[in-house]
Amino acid sequence: MDKKKGIVIGAAALVLVTSLFSSSPKKEETSEATGTSALSINQLLGNATEIQEEVLEEGSASKRILVIPIEGEIGTTGSTYNHDLILSSIDQIREDPTIMAVLLSIDSPGGGVYATREVYDRMKEIQAEIEIPVYASMGSTAASGGYYLSMLGDKVFASEETITGSIGVIMSSYNTQDLLEKLGVKPVVIKSADMKDIMSTSRDMTDAERQVLQTYIDESFQRFVDVVEEGRGMSEEEVRKLADGRIYSGSQALQAGLVDEMGYEKDALAALKSDFDLTDAQVFTYTSNDLGFGSFFPSLLGQLGLSSDTTPLGQMDKMIEKIESLDDMKLEYKLQGGY
Repeated sequence: MDKKKGIVIGAAALVLVTSLFSSSPKKEETSEATGTSALSINQLLGNATEIQEEVLEEGSASKRILVIPIEGEIGTTGSTYNHDLILSSIDQIREDPTIMAVLLSIDSPGGGVYATREVYDRMKEIQAEIEIPVYASMGSTAASGGYYLSMLGDKVFASEETITGSIGVIMSSYNTQDLLEKLGVKPVVIKSADMKDIMSTSRDMTDAERQVLQTYIDESFQRFVDVVEEGRGMSEEEVRKLADGRIYSGSQALQAGLVDEMGYEKDALAALKSDFDLTDAQVFTYTSNDLGFGSFFPSLLGQLGLSSDTTPLGQMDKMIEKIESLDDMKLEYKLQGGY
């Protein structure tokens, strides 16, 4: 599998080099072209790591509102989700006294348990140190881990059509035993103990293994319940009645007490300004040029003006990643987390 991915990466690198150096710019254009090529290479290699400010609404630079987008699958680096940038943005709250309020802009189906909790804990640390208002705005989706992070908000907004809820934990894999037998493939496993190959895709899971994993799931689920209990001011019993994994529309979530108000991001921002005398505040966010090697394909295809979702390279890369993940044991706060 590594060999196949190496071939794909090699082909992509060849296309990139060709696209950067196939043309001969005029003399007066050489400097600009060289700079663009250098930036592209630095971005792909992960050398451009500085975060930058982007002003979204002009206003007073002495009192500002920071918007932190949490988009895409949490923990999965791609064209939308950037875990390091989110953590760095949170850290800046401590360092920058002009940041008077924070708006979490969430459009995510959730994702990895570890990454979700890391973002949550980092923000909770800041909130414990600094008395700063935090509002959460749900986009089209703020489910599972996305809902988890919305619990950081003092007030949570959702539209009527927002998909939210999906409070729960999932771990999934494949059982390919019957298929392997039909193909005449016999897995050979040498292990130090019975559970060393727990969640193997080539055999049935034992009852003891299932119990071990269920205990692990239950612990993680309890932490999720605790987060919602604290964030919504509910009892554990109330939370558990709502936390059977189902999704809610925004209006259903409002009725159930899972969100505070109906509205889009602009409404959440307007409320934040009004509630804390920040009507003239500058609104900004942080961006980064650091695409890193993990975003090699999206960056490359962006250089060529293509979408990673619609090209053979992008589709092949997704297919390879899916096959490589078959043996991964992932604990997720994620909507549609099963295979």
